[in-house]
Amino acid sequence: MTGFMVRALTAITAGVVLGCGGGSDGGSGPTPSISVTATPIGLTLQQGTSGTVAVTMARTGGFAGAVSVSVTGLPTGVTVDVAPAQLTGAVTSATVTVSVAASVAPGTYTATIHAAATGVGEATTTYALTVTAIPTYTLTATPASLTIPLGTSKSATIGIVRTNFEGAVALSLDQPPPGITATFLPIPLTSGSTANFSVAPTVATGDYNVTVKGSATGPGDKTVVVTLTVTLLPDFTIAATPNAISVAQGGTGNTTVNLVRTNLTADIALSLVTPPAGITGVFTPATVTGTSSALVISVAGNVPLGAHEVTIKGSGTGAADKTTVVTVTVVSGPMVSLVAAPATLSIEQGMSGTSTLTATRTNYAGNVVPSSTGQPAGMTVTFNPDPLTANTSTITVAVGSSVPLGQHNLTITGASGAAGNPTTPLQVNVTAPTGSSVQWQFCSLADAPVKFWRKSGGNWSEVTPTVVGNVSKYQFTISGATGGVAYTAASGTAIRTMMGQQPSTVNTAASRALEGARLATSRTRARRTGSSQAVHYNTFMFLATASELQGTVGFSADCTTPPVKVAKHFTTMLQGPSTEGLLGYGGSGPALASTTTSYDVMVDPGTYDWLALWGPTPVLPTLAHAWFGYSIGRAEAAPGGAVTINQDIASTLTLLPFTVSNGAVGSSWLYSETVSGSRGAIGSYLLGGVFNSTNAGSMFFLAPGDRLGSDLVSLFISNTETPSSNISSSRSLISYFGPTPPGSGNFTLNQAVPAFVVSPVSGAAVPTWSASGSTPTDYQGNQSSVSVRFLGGGGDNTYSIFATRGWLVANSFATTYTLAGEDLPGFNPLWAASSPLDGTTVSMLGSNVTGSPVPGSVFKVVVS
Repeated sequence: MTGFMVRALTAITAGVVLGCGGGSDGGSGPTPSISVTATPIGLTLQQGTSGTVAVTMARTGGFAGAVSVSVTGLPTGVTVDVAPAQLTGAVTSATVTVSVAASVAPGTYTATIHAAATGVGEATTTYALTVTAIPTYTLTATPASLTIPLGTSKSATIGIVRTNFEGAVALSLDQPPPGITATFLPIPLTSGSTANFSVAPTVATGDYNVTVKGSATGPGDKTVVVTLTVTLLPDFTIAATPNAISVAQGGTGNTTVNLVRTNLTADIALSLVTPPAGITGVFTPATVTGTSSALVISVAGNVPLGAHEVTIKGSGTGAADKTTVVTVTVVSGPMVSLVAAPATLSIEQGMSGTSTLTATRTNYAGNVVPSSTGQPAGMTVTFNPDPLTANTSTITVAVGSSVPLGQHNLTITGASGAAGNPTTPLQVNVTAPTGSSVQWQFCSLADAPVKFWRKSGGNWSEVTPTVVGNVSKYQFTISGATGGVAYTAASGTAIRTMMGQQPSTVNTAASRALEGARLATSRTRARRTGSSQAVHYNTFMFLATASELQGTVGFSADCTTPPVKVAKHFTTMLQGPSTEGLLGYGGSGPALASTTTSYDVMVDPGTYDWLALWGPTPVLPTLAHAWFGYSIGRAEAAPGGAVTINQDIASTLTLLPFTVSNGAVGSSWLYSETVSGSRGAIGSYLLGGVFNSTNAGSMFFLAPGDRLGSDLVSLFISNTETPSSNISSSRSLISYFGPTPPGSGNFTLNQAVPAFVVSPVSGAAVPTWSASGSTPTDYQGNQSSVSVRFLGGGGDNTYSIFATRGWLVANSFATTYTLAGEDLPGFNPLWAASSPLDGTTVSMLGSNVTGSPVPGSVFKVVVS
């Protein structure tokens, strides 16, 4: 027991004790062993430095052998040197030198010291190695760039980011450019410092990278770069253009004050500096945020004649005041005289006439504001331009149908400010209308033309509208066998009007020609390369016989407000996921998808038939439609109750294969079908793909039990070829059938447009063009028409001419045609199709339709 207590006490006081063999409690002696300790047990070293640990070894139990000392557990970059590495004899201690490389990551690592000897094994002890970062710091600049005008200063904040360093840092500029200095507060830098950079007036403008240096004991010098953009001082110059003007006594003159700013964004206030008596000025604006202001100088009637200097001053914050001088030469008082030519107009009731008002100025540059007195009720007088900024204006006198016949004496007055109110007489003789009565109207002011003419007795004259609300009505007469209507509209109004409204059916031939114009225009393809004009103009000329024109009501027979549309609700059932559907109701309707079962179709209130078609969903590359079944309903009221459509009980379509001959080789085909019932159009559906390469397809008809005698089916066939030019040639055929398939599905495409010649019209007052060619037999029927459209260079303006068959025959164009732009009085050259033309399109319409289409009706349209 005594021996065990001695060994335990030795282990507690000397470290870990290891031994081999053993005695007994009978007192045979201590077991040989060794123990090891480390001093200190914790070592802190900075990256790139070294330190030592003392190792002490103790022997017990009579052990006297050699002991080897080693160290493990340290990271890469930490090396140790043990001296001596082996303890022999009486040596019981060693020194461990620990070296830490600069690359060793800061942190705490545990090292193990091993003492090993033969016969007694190994004893160990540990110590902690704490690696700390090298004391350093970095500098920051906020902001990192400054814009400083010459002779001024601005500040930035120099910050410090410390790493294991608490010392003071002194700041300075490191080799700054000449003329650039800085002061720093506080000094030395602790957490942050304000750097005030100053730029001398002699420094050249430009960008400079200025280095701020920090100096500290230990870490040494560190730098940060601040970019200085040196600019000129805020300044401006002032000048007037023109700087010399002539102003009549009692009149005004105009000049523009121009400012050139240099690094100055402040507002600049303008004023006159002690102007001569009787001379005043108004600036617009008086405080300039930009670079110019309009100055109107007013001269009182008593200001002496001769030159007077007027000083203009500009004042802006941050810059010195600047002045400029305008020389105002005062001349004798202004005078204006007026003349109307012709001074006498003869105008039919319902028509209009024009005269030119000319102003002759003496020392007066202001506007002349024209007006008229003496006209009776129903007669209107307008001026263009109004007011006169130059010297002429067109007087347009419109005579209503109720204006009394006879002579009416008008007085034209021109309000001319200081020049007084000169007058000139204008005599208007109102005569009774002759010829056929015609009325055209446009239902929207946005679609109303800028100018409208009629041709009667071989002469064109302007027609002035009567405007009621949004409706512009043009009433006039046509005398002679043939006549015409023409108008110019801005920004495509003519084409929009033509395509967006239906022609009147009062006169069949006129209506068919307008329909041909609409069909042809909707399929015209022409290259447009842009234009310098902000507004494009379209001139439309319609030529017909007097009887064809009589009663025609332009492009809309009814300008009443359309009824508010109502919703007719449909639901679908059991539409397959790979099935497409189309619904037609009242001439419109949606596509039907398997993922949607509820649809609202917006129509005018009424009663219509509906038709739903079903087919497999089109797939690439053709995206062709292949209808296989349908559902139909008759006399469904809108809004009325909801209708449920079940694809699962769809009826089978009766198909009629068809082929089309006479098409162009290598061209593309488009087929569609329209179904109408006794209550109007139901819907239109593509047959096949959008572009077909073959001249064949299949029409569909309802099953016999679903057909009504009033049903009408039409097939639309379009053939398009694209030659080497950029204008496509297209032929379209529309054939109408009853509810029963025809006996043959063979169709012949209508004839193409033969080659035609385009020429400028010789001697025309305004550039116009003509097109000449031959008319194929397909377009020589009574309901036919020929049209031509000239597109100006760069796609700027268009000039379109439409002629009915009646007009063509009356003018000896039974088998050939020449359509030429004619001289229209008051036609503005800016409206003309400019040379060289960007393209010319000829279109023809042939039809046997004399009213509404019936089975056997045909439309033939060609565009080239």
